[in-house]
Amino acid sequence: MIKKTTLFLLLGAIALGAAVYYFDWRRSQKESEKPPADAAKLAFSIQSQDITSLVIKHPGNPDATLHFQKRDGVWQITQPIETRADQASLDGIIDGLSSARIAQTEPGTPDRLKVFGLDPPAISLEFQAGSGAKHTVAFGKKDFIGVSVYSIVDSAKDVALLPESLLISSDKSLQDLRDRDVLHAASDKVLSFDLKNPSGQLAAKKEKDEWEFTKPAGSRGDAGNISALLAGVGSAKWTAVASESSDNLAKYGLANPAVSLTTLDDKGKSSTLIVGKKDGDQYFARDTSRPVIFRISEDLYKKLAENYNDLRDKKFAHFDPAALNRVEIHNANGTIICTRKSEFEWIMEEPVDQKGKAADIAKLITPLEEARAEQVFDQPAPNIRAMLAKPEFQAVLTDKSAKKLTIQLSKESDGFVYARTSESPSIFKLDKQILTQLNLKPSDLILSGTPN
Repeated sequence: MIKKTTLFLLLGAIALGAAVYYFDWRRSQKESEKPPADAAKLAFSIQSQDITSLVIKHPGNPDATLHFQKRDGVWQITQPIETRADQASLDGIIDGLSSARIAQTEPGTPDRLKVFGLDPPAISLEFQAGSGAKHTVAFGKKDFIGVSVYSIVDSAKDVALLPESLLISSDKSLQDLRDRDVLHAASDKVLSFDLKNPSGQLAAKKEKDEWEFTKPAGSRGDAGNISALLAGVGSAKWTAVASESSDNLAKYGLANPAVSLTTLDDKGKSSTLIVGKKDGDQYFARDTSRPVIFRISEDLYKKLAENYNDLRDKKFAHFDPAALNRVEIHNANGTIICTRKSEFEWIMEEPVDQKGKAADIAKLITPLEEARAEQVFDQPAPNIRAMLAKPEFQAVLTDKSAKKLTIQLSKESDGFVYARTSESPSIFKLDKQILTQLNLKPSDLILSGTPN
């Protein structure tokens, strides 16, 4: 037998459900009578750029109240802590408020307020424009269809149906709405960086889209790998807060950090990320411009632990194909010399039996231009230098200013060949495939359709 109290609760739930269903049914009956969606009334007459402050309240949990203020164009959390807000999240809420349209209204009688979840509301917002104009909105339950939320706008007597997205974007915790960027450094604006990690210390600067190492000095940086490092840090988010203050750096291994990255941007702004002890599969870290200590992922740590060999340029031959006027090669098939006839035409000069024929110079140039080293030896051992005593392949590239670049490749050894250029004493270890690509016969270069 069902107890009376249980029966009353059951009947109340049924009645509440029936009421919600009835009100939504009534609304659906009116859908065909209402004006088109684009004629719906704006909930607030305010532009997003005019909103300067926002308060998010949870009536059932006063401790969860969040205060936001826009300062110098940047959203800041002012309560319960002072910290930068997540700009995308705040902009989403503000844009949603300024563009929200009322799809429908219902009488706000006391019984309906309870049914719609507005007595008390689940969440409420207070926001203010720079002019001083203030607005409020309280959110209750989603409607039966699930695309709108029952709301009270500016203490109106009627209940308004606003987009559900407003509730979703604002019903978030402090951790969801605070700034979680690991470092405030836009990767495309960085002009130099200094990286210290267990492999040593590196420094590089950017000039005309080219990276050059200043520590150790004298070598190019790999633009792709350096960009990936800076972009990885610039877009990274911390996983959790370890401490809101930096009072005890030693506890987290941050008094003498194992890793530090300092960047300098095109406005002269310096930003530094330091990384300390490992904690499980994460690491303690801190942006030195902020007191908060946070955790970062192991994947980000691995990026910050890259060494000189990871970030240096492994392209062994640097030249501009469009600037070349003459190419001379010596390989297992003899000597081939090609000269430029026009912007897009090359002709054979040697061997004599191919002289004057159109040449497909890309077959020679492309393998040299695209080759990347497996390893670079800045101070090669005598046995490695000896590999190039009698080169298996040699090329001399001459540009329009008569500047020459000499390229030498060794015989294959254990699946690799060794290469060097007249630009540098460094020796590059390359896959043996490049030697196969460059050991061309003169006839291999004759363009299709050219008479033999």
